[in-house]
Order: sequence, then structure tokens, then C-alpha cells
Amino acid sequence: MTPARAPFTKILVPVDFSPASDEHIAAGQAVEVDGQYIEFSPSTVRSVVLATDLARASLGTVILLHVTPALNYSTMYAGNLSVGLSSQVLTDVHEAAQKTSKAALEVIAQRHCAGVQVVLEARPGVAVSVIIEESEKKGADLIVLAASGRSRVARFFVGSTADRVIREAICPVLVIPALHE
Repeated sequence: MTPARAPFTKILVPVDFSPASDEHIAAGQAVEVDGQYIEFSPSTVRSVVLATDLARASLGTVILLHVTPALNYSTMYAGNLSVGLSSQVLTDVHEAAQKTSKAALEVIAQRHCAGVQVVLEARPGVAVSVIIEESEKKGADLIVLAASGRSRVARFFVGSTADRVIREAICPVLVIPALHE
């Protein structure tokens, strides 16, 4: 008989953040990372807290993932203009983005992931693709994903990361709703 395994021992949590508003900076709700102020949405924080609680109960690991935009995709829009960025500049920008992203992930991990093992990952790319790839690469048992809070019309035109992750993931996906933050 195979020993029972805790259901969620590797939990992937995509973490998004944005530049902080002046109001949040003044109220002390923003976090300074590498000389700039950022903020995490309440649904992102709830995702991290819930994943941590689940991981703590199963002696598991929380994998915090931030996906940065891949700048090399934007060069295709330059057309015949010779404004392309060199591969070294793209590499430098991606490395700086990864450093800043990991620093932000360290902040949210220190605040909300006490008592569990945490892995920090930051990669450039398209969010859906990177989330699916990392969940498979890391052998995630669960993805806990914050919904963006965009309107149904915006989701129709832009698409929904959560909708695509739900359809494409090979493990369960728990979506934390945005509460009109």
C-alpha cells in the first residue's frame, strides 16, 4: 500500500505587482523595492496567504512566480525602423527586471510565508505560458491565482489569464476573486 501523500505539497502562486499610487505611498501601503514603490493587490496577498496556509498544513512548498514582459516581442512592431534593441541591452533589462521582481517576491514572502519553504522565481514571457510551464516544471499540485478584477468587457477584448490557466493547467487551479479593490 502506498503511503498517503498530502494533497498540496507544491503550490504555485503567480504574483503580480504594480507601481504604487501616491495615495498608497502616503498611507504607508506601498513597498519600496530597488528605489521604487510598488504595491500588491489585496487578491494577490490573499492568494499568497491561502497558499501558505495550505502548504503549512501539508508541510509543503510555496513557489512565488512573477512574470515580466518579454521585451524582445516588442521589436517586431518596429517594422523597418532601425530602433531594435541589441541582444545585450535586452539581456541587461531582463536581468534587472528579474532582480527587482525577486526583491519584491522576497518582501511578500517575508510578510506572508512564515513557517513554509518558499521558492522565488521571476521570468520574462507571456504570463499564461510561463505560469503553465513553471507549474509543470516544478511539479505543482495546485496553482493559486488572483483574478485581475477587470470587467467582463475588458476580459473579452484582452483575455483572461485566469481563464486560460484554468483551461491549460494539468493541476487544479484555485482562483481568488478581486473584490473591486
